[in-house]
Amino acid sequence: MDSDAANAARGNDSSGSYEAWYVTVNDGGGRGFWIRYTTFQPVAGLPLASHAALWAFAFDRDNPSANWGAKQLFPLGALQTESRPFAIRLAGAVLSGDGCSGELHSERGDARWDLRWSSREPPFPFLLPRWQGLSSVANIGARPALSVSGTIEIGGRIHQLDGAPGGQQHTWGSSHALAWNWGFASGADFWVDGASSRVRSRFGRVLTGTAVGVQAADQRFLFNGPLQVLRTRGQISAEGWNARAQIGDRVLNLSVVPRREDLVGVTYADPRGGKRFCYHTEVADLELRLTRKDQTLAHVTKRACAAFEYASEVPLPGFPPLF
Repeated sequence: MDSDAANAARGNDSSGSYEAWYVTVNDGGGRGFWIRYTTFQPVAGLPLASHAALWAFAFDRDNPSANWGAKQLFPLGALQTESRPFAIRLAGAVLSGDGCSGELHSERGDARWDLRWSSREPPFPFLLPRWQGLSSVANIGARPALSVSGTIEIGGRIHQLDGAPGGQQHTWGSSHALAWNWGFASGADFWVDGASSRVRSRFGRVLTGTAVGVQAADQRFLFNGPLQVLRTRGQISAEGWNARAQIGDRVLNLSVVPRREDLVGVTYADPRGGKRFCYHTEVADLELRLTRKDQTLAHVTKRACAAFEYASEVPLPGFPPLF
């Protein structure tokens, strides 16, 4: 699978579906950004309108009061996709193989972005493609290791990026997971991407599992086979994502830990009814260690460099979402 295939639209203009393409980037100095291009199509009978949307968020580890997020809605048909080469176009905003640009305007303020990148890694599907139909939701790290340059403007303040680490993801489904932790980080010589999720299967059964991919040093660790994922349940917590996975005699221990004040909450409507309350940051702390018995094969520890997400059907007490 190449990145064009990983990003191919799956919604097919059908009711009861959602789809999101998003970019995550960290400037290495405690600031991170999250940009999303989305579609939403509820099942018939729900009092919700189909739409497309642009979302933009900024996070500042040293000044959490400056954290910011907003979204702007558009008619569903305003979002157009192209397959080869892949591109999304929405009200003048673009996401393609080598970058993204756009702007949004909201009651919370305005955002503009103009980013270009190079990508050095193939896609990482959280579940091997032939098995994605088991779940009501699918995720692919379409470009898990980007070097991003350009500008992001939030509320009139311009942030300049020059070779900043980032990634581009694609997710879609007929219903959101019931709860999840997601973690992501990348750098000049590593990337890590994955999630622990509780989802409904296509047959109605609730499944819990953990998928994770890592490239660090000379090690590649892709933990996304169906038995691997379903046998590794993982814990889902607002306090952090801690995962353990094993392939043969190699063991990965991963920790992505946010500070509560760095989280921004948003609400996702589910296309089949109900809501998910999602809490996200781009400046969580990361530690990963890959070992073989007593030998450390790779070890990465970084402050304020990682994306983290926690979501469930219940909001965190005392933590109202932005929208």
